[in-house]
Amino acid sequence: MAHHNLSGAFRATCPQELIELIIGETDSADKETLKSCALVARSFRPTSQKLIFSDLTILPPGRDSIIALKRLGDVLSASPRLALHVRTLHLVQPGFYKPCVWMQSDIPPLPAILSMLTNVESLNVRIYNWDYFHSNCEQAIYALIARSSLSSIELKEARLPTNARLLSLLRCLPASLESASMLNVYADTHWYGHDDPKSDSAELHQLRLASLHLHSFAPALFHWTISAVDLKCLRHLHTMVRKDTMNVIQQLLDGAVYVETYHLFFGSVFSLDETPNLEKMQSLRTLEISVELDWGEIEEVEGEGRHNPLNDAMRSLDTAPHTIEHLVLNLKIWDPDELYHFTGSVSFAHLAEDRPALRDVVVRIASGYGHSAPQRGIRHLNAVFYRLHKRGLLTILAV
Repeated sequence: MAHHNLSGAFRATCPQELIELIIGETDSADKETLKSCALVARSFRPTSQKLIFSDLTILPPGRDSIIALKRLGDVLSASPRLALHVRTLHLVQPGFYKPCVWMQSDIPPLPAILSMLTNVESLNVRIYNWDYFHSNCEQAIYALIARSSLSSIELKEARLPTNARLLSLLRCLPASLESASMLNVYADTHWYGHDDPKSDSAELHQLRLASLHLHSFAPALFHWTISAVDLKCLRHLHTMVRKDTMNVIQQLLDGAVYVETYHLFFGSVFSLDETPNLEKMQSLRTLEISVELDWGEIEEVEGEGRHNPLNDAMRSLDTAPHTIEHLVLNLKIWDPDELYHFTGSVSFAHLAEDRPALRDVVVRIASGYGHSAPQRGIRHLNAVFYRLHKRGLLTILAV
């Protein structure tokens, strides 16, 4: 058999477009595979590096060290074009009580690194205690948040000592922002007049957000939303309801008349004198309601027995417009017997008849009671929702 030499002029070549297409199918989270691809050939390197740096975490759990941070700074300084590939950035504090190295005053690379990331579109910040920050690091983050390239931000598990500190961060958000998620954000619970964003309206961008997720214990965040967000631009909304935020949430809902998808989470076990009224949300097509049922935690209301959070959810559902096509109900239960509180609910008994546009109802059940609990719950809810079940509109899932 003849041996053929494929080197030189006879070497088979592959179009660069095909190489980019093949490597582009690799998950950007699979860094090890992409690093191997970058070493195969020079033609493989640009696309591999683009994917490696498209999603960057500072710093991953278990790799939070001074050496790793300095190495990242050296790589980006030597090859600034790599920093231009970063589209999604995660700033992570791995532990609740222990500050990570990049937050500290004696680590100079962080401000320099962040200043090179000029094309960041999505920013995810999970920092528990902002008191750990050196001022230089915090100001570098503020500058990053203000980038005109930013279209999405998620602020998660943040503990800020004052409303003023929270508002300083919010004032940095650029007008280009399209989506914002504030998840478990804590700040001083008192709302002081000198921190009122209405008094500083000249400093606030009018944000035209399409999507807003407010799962927070900070009333200041909701007041900021009313002042700084053009509510008529919202199409997707998620809010958690608590006693101390009920009034401002209602203001938000009254203005968010073009919202198409709304997720309403009842996170309080205390009685609510009022529940969200959805009647002005005439563009609403998908309504998702989340309720936690745990009778070990739910309070007893004097003269009324224990407060049933399902009552709050049902009162809000009764106010929803008849334009709703999709209803999702998430139930977190402990004991499946808690689901018997559905019995007699007029809202569910005549749901299909009252809302002719309704196409489907999905009920998701999660339980810490045991494997059999969701199955028992499914059997019970099939009986409660028998009219929907009969019409083929009902899907019940154990999750």
